[in-house]
Amino acid sequence: MVKLLPLASLKPLRELSLWDVLDLMREILGKGYVNECLKVNGNLEVSESLELYWALHRLGVKFAPVGYGKCYFTLEDLGFYDDVKGDPVRVYGDSLDLALRGIPTPLVKLKSYSNERVRVWAKLEWFNPFSLSIKDKPLTYILKEASRRVSLEGRVLTDASSGNFGVALAAVAPLFKAKARIYLPRRAELYGRLVPKVMGAEVVETDAELTVELLSRIIEDSRREGLVHVNQFLNDLNFESHIRMTAKELDYQARTANLKLVAVTGSLGTSGHMAALNFYFRSRYGEHFKTIMAQPARGERIPGMRRSETGMIWFTMIAEGFELHDVTLAEALKAVERVARIDGLLIGPSGGAALVALEKSMGREDLEGDVAVVIPDTGFKYLDMISELIKHMG
Repeated sequence: MVKLLPLASLKPLRELSLWDVLDLMREILGKGYVNECLKVNGNLEVSESLELYWALHRLGVKFAPVGYGKCYFTLEDLGFYDDVKGDPVRVYGDSLDLALRGIPTPLVKLKSYSNERVRVWAKLEWFNPFSLSIKDKPLTYILKEASRRVSLEGRVLTDASSGNFGVALAAVAPLFKAKARIYLPRRAELYGRLVPKVMGAEVVETDAELTVELLSRIIEDSRREGLVHVNQFLNDLNFESHIRMTAKELDYQARTANLKLVAVTGSLGTSGHMAALNFYFRSRYGEHFKTIMAQPARGERIPGMRRSETGMIWFTMIAEGFELHDVTLAEALKAVERVARIDGLLIGPSGGAALVALEKSMGREDLEGDVAVVIPDTGFKYLDMISELIKHMG
């Protein structure tokens, strides 16, 4: 007998890593169904089908097929999209509930970049409540998963950030009855220095050029002082959060609105969200799907972005099917201006960089259809850059 049980009711006897189940996740996304059932004992413990259990868990299905016999269930049967449909009434028990269920973030067509061949849709991640950025997603997911294993109450949660992730950590740590310590590189954004302090976090300003240069110091301080290092740069829950949230949200929105996505565009930071989008959509819809990415041109600094060679563990997953374009800050800010003047939306510079990368690809004859662009945050955080942009306007 085969039946569907809530995945959360099952008890795996041991955990498998993301890397242990990536191939099975890719297979399930590609097929769109499962034809194998989990085997459990009377206590609902999973021992024989651990790879399948953890693949389903990391994909975020609501139900799992359990039992013996003929087994065929589509992802929709398993409640694959249930956690990204959102609450139509938009009433939430607290701010953490808002962050976890106040999704999906909007998808809006941009007149400024769409043409007869390519329809450009901006996914506005500043609708996340804590940092007004995409960084809310990995941070809330990491802490939610961590709190299931150990109590975070009374602990100090820490990481390196140049802005958005630090704000998110400062905001969310008290919701777990914890405190936050944020390590900042030398040229961190002003809001990244000030806002965490308002939220009660300890802010450590350093002379480091890049956030990743602070990792060894944070690891040592965490070991010596008993801090909880969130580690957005190496924690696979970063990648996993964007599979279960960003990618699945976008897929659900496109399917519901009858869009035919042919590509997704974004900017490189930790590489978590772009690697997840590439993995998800190429697994689900085939190798014809394209991923277009922006990185800062050599010698350029664009907030929240890094070059691929600075070390990104999930970037190694993007082995093919992608384009990577160098973008200058001036180009990114011109894109910010273009969207503001035509669409009335003030996007952040990393979102502008993503649009520049897309524009560099739009002249190709093989790019035609609907394209989604991830806009990580709002331009209202970067008023110093906006001020410089205004000075150079003709």
